[in-house]
Amino acid sequence: MNKKINIALFGFGRIGRNIFRLGYTNPNLNFVAISDLGHAEALHYLLMRDSIHGSLDDEIKVDGNYFISKDQNVRILSGGKPGTIPWDTFDVDFVIDATGKYLNKEELEQHLNSGAKRVLVTRTPNDDIDRIVIPGINEETVNLNDKIISATSSTTQVLALMLKILDKNFSVNKAMMTTIHAYTADQPLADAVGIDLRRSRSAVENIIPNTTG
Repeated sequence: MNKKINIALFGFGRIGRNIFRLGYTNPNLNFVAISDLGHAEALHYLLMRDSIHGSLDDEIKVDGNYFISKDQNVRILSGGKPGTIPWDTFDVDFVIDATGKYLNKEELEQHLNSGAKRVLVTRTPNDDIDRIVIPGINEETVNLNDKIISATSSTTQVLALMLKILDKNFSVNKAMMTTIHAYTADQPLADAVGIDLRRSRSAVENIIPNTTG
């Protein structure tokens, strides 16, 4: 019997919860810990009753600082900076940093220094890491020496799949794109003073020009 891959989620927001939903029934994966600023009851509520994806049919209970799911006991930890949680205590194979906050290699290396064997960051980093992977484009380039990998969770990155096909069949020299994006959690629902005047406007009432990464 193959050993399961032990996974810790660092950040349990939109992306972190989706990863858990997709992975907790996978027989090859074992979620051992979740780190987030929210308390266990709130995290459990948002996981079980998702406004976009609906309710989970499977039974997942919250018991103190644990999620109890079938054969998995997932420890819920208070959020902090990378390096504050001893991942070796949980025998973590992969830390998935889904905070969207820590994007520098030096910050992400703190997960490794705390005992994690590898780090997968869900956003595009600000500086060089071992590997940036776009599924369908270059996942075959990953090798065993890669310790910090990015899956580039960015709206812009999905264009790479279309560009790959267009470039292969017709050749692309230059390209320009415009994204129409759903509003996100960092936008106000009503007009509110902010540093960015455009993003001070109500997200539900306006189409707001913005930069993308």
